[in-house]
This record gives sequence, structure tokens and C-alpha cells, in this order.
Amino acid sequence: MNDPLKKFVKQHREAFDQLEPPTDVLRRLQMQLKPALISASTEKRSVLGRYRRTAWLVAASLLIGLVCAYLLFDGSLAQRHNEPQIVRQPVERVPLTVSPPVTQQEELPVASPVEEPARQEIHKAEVPRKPTPAPLAVRLADSTSASTRLAAILEIEQSERMDGQLLAMLSETMNRDGNTNVRLAALDVLSHHVDDPQVADLLASALTSQDDPLVQLGVVRIAAQIDHVGIEEALFAVARNPYTFEAVKDEAYAVLLYQEKL
Repeated sequence: MNDPLKKFVKQHREAFDQLEPPTDVLRRLQMQLKPALISASTEKRSVLGRYRRTAWLVAASLLIGLVCAYLLFDGSLAQRHNEPQIVRQPVERVPLTVSPPVTQQEELPVASPVEEPARQEIHKAEVPRKPTPAPLAVRLADSTSASTRLAAILEIEQSERMDGQLLAMLSETMNRDGNTNVRLAALDVLSHHVDDPQVADLLASALTSQDDPLVQLGVVRIAAQIDHVGIEEALFAVARNPYTFEAVKDEAYAVLLYQEKL
């Protein structure tokens, strides 16, 4: 049945070509063909996009590889260029010389008896010597430094020795020094020797000649421990003097009352 139909179509092809299908049939065919065409075009585009992306990735990877290779190669060349060049020089052969054997006399030189005292003198001269302190009288009279005068008084106290010369220096410091603390320090050292008659005479003289009320008050309190005629007369003179400081005058009256001299 198919063969006669084919023959009929071939014989009447021109007649069939002049015929046009109805518009609704053509529209249906177009609607059926559009999704297929759209899917085919999108598939082609996606395939082309994939090819393009893979091509760009391959090109980028090749470019990065070339840059890394160039940097590594350039760095190795710079490192080789900066390395110091080792120049090998010919080694000169030095003839060996054998020194003569050293005898025992050369190893241990013995100093002559004349050189030994000279060496000892040089060694003594190299040792620094401590400066000798100035005499006590000079340090007690040093008006430029109160600490120097205090240090001299402390040295006298620590020596635990007392003679007429030291008593005279302490009395002069107690009555004439310009610093009250130095005066009181000298009075304190003298108070440790109240049993000495010379100290009693010095304190009696200090009561009438002292111009520092604090030191004068300290002398009055120490005088209360001494039974001495000169101190009694000095206490009366201090108590009756209108120019005496009131605290000193009251202390003098108190000592006289204690000694039953009033």
C-alpha cells in the first residue's frame, strides 16, 4: 500500500507544493516547535559558555604558571649573582723551621737580688694610699661644713678618751659654734664626764657666757647633777638676769630649789 502512495506523491509533487496548510495547523506546529528550538539554542549557548570558561581557566593557569616560573628563575639568578665568589689561590709552601729546645734556665728566669727590692718598691707605689684625715682641731674649726664638725665630735665620743686639750676644744665648740646642733652635740659629749672637776668649771662658765637658749637650758639641766660652788653661783646669776630666757630662768630656779639653795 505504501508504494502506490509514494508514486502518487512523486507524480503530483508540484500540485502538493502549491497547496498551503491552514493557518491554525501552521500555528500549532510553530507552538510545538518553539520549546524544542528554545531548548536547543539554550543548550548550545550553555555548551559554548562551558567551553569558553574552560578555555579562560586554562589560559589563566598557564599565565600564572609562566609568571611563577619566571619569578623563581629570576630569584635563583639574583641569588647566584649575590653569592661571594670563592677564588682559589695557590697555596704557598712554607718551609718548616725547627726551633732549638728551650732549656730550663730560659723557662724560669731568676730575678737578681738587686731587682727584687726594686719590684717591691714599685708595687708599693702603685697601691693607692688613703688620705690622712685632718686633725680634730682643724675639723672642729671648719666653718664651711657643719657635718664635718659633727663627725669630729662623734669621733671624740667614740674614742672614749678625754684630756685637757679635747675638753677645751669641746667647750669652745659648745659656746662659739654657729650651729645649734653642733653645740648640743659638744654638750652631750661633755655630759658624759661630769665627774671631772674641769668639766664642772667649763659648764659653770658656759651658763653665764652662753647666748643660745636651747644650749643654755641643756647646761642647766646637766648642772642639776653636779654639786659645785661655781655652778651654784652661775645658776643664781642666770635666774636673776632680766635678759635670760623665761624657760631657762624657770629651769634654774627649779634646780636651786631641788638642791635646797633657796
